[in-house]
Amino acid sequence: MLLSREKLHGNYDHIIGESTVHLKVLKRIDTFAKSDKIVLISGETGTGKELVAHALHAESPYAMHPIGIVNCAGIAENLIESELFGHEKGAFTGADNQHIGLFETASGSTLFLDEIGELPIRLQPKLLRVLQENEIRRMGGTKQIPVKVRVLAATNIDLIEAVAAGKFRRDLYERLKSLHIELPALRERREDIPLLAKHFLKKETNASNQKVADINPEVLSLFDAYDWPGNIRELEGVIGRAVLLAEEGEILPHHLPQDLRTPQVDPLPSADATAPANPNATEYSVLPFPMGTTLQEIEKSAILMTLARENGNKAKTATVLGISRTTLHTKLRTYRSET
Repeated sequence: MLLSREKLHGNYDHIIGESTVHLKVLKRIDTFAKSDKIVLISGETGTGKELVAHALHAESPYAMHPIGIVNCAGIAENLIESELFGHEKGAFTGADNQHIGLFETASGSTLFLDEIGELPIRLQPKLLRVLQENEIRRMGGTKQIPVKVRVLAATNIDLIEAVAAGKFRRDLYERLKSLHIELPALRERREDIPLLAKHFLKKETNASNQKVADINPEVLSLFDAYDWPGNIRELEGVIGRAVLLAEEGEILPHHLPQDLRTPQVDPLPSADATAPANPNATEYSVLPFPMGTTLQEIEKSAILMTLARENGNKAKTATVLGISRTTLHTKLRTYRSET
């Protein structure tokens, strides 16, 4: 079945991308949003898990209430139980007042548990009970308090491996996994990089009033060859840095961090005007390589220059060069490792 944004019920214009793998994620968000069941969102750091959580909430029956958010890795272990479930006055040293936890304050809405894999294992049974019974008991309290919360959980670690290592309870994992959205790494959706880059360019220029209007095609080819270990968040940071350095005009390769650059290729000159015309050729170019240049170096220059001329479009580049896209991607990864 052909995927398209027009077939989605919700509005996901703020989640940028048109690749097939990205549209599959949007379709899953659209399918799960109207449910009140738990959704597990997994993916590498920087792939946009919180953005997906907000989209699920915005298209849910709870959208009229604010979403509650807690980063399970960002709160000290001795405080997170109180943060989630609350405590009564005198429950522990320093508990001078009653504290209402996030499960209570988010009742009737959505609670997003980010980095769920970092939740201390001693608290996992208590979370499991809340998910099963829809009630909590504050620290130091004696009564069960009913709560109605739609839970979204996110992780950048493999929970199956965490279960095998004894760091995550299998019964909790089984409870979480029934509705699962797995976000692809940016290197798995390279077709979306130009769209994302231009989105972040517009966002950065609007925020900074810089007059940077465009991204040079050679920059897009460098983006396409890079593995993006920090994913979308890293791309946004690279664009933000480049906008500050460029100040006006366009983003050029020398505005990028060193680890994104590859050796620059000089533009291919047009044929000499005095050369005899070839009526069967629409364009005639030569590669000015000095004596001693290896075939590998010539190939590398031709590939990078073609990528730049095709505005970073890998499919068109592969067609022009007469090679498969897999071969092209393999060669680009090799060039990246050489720098």
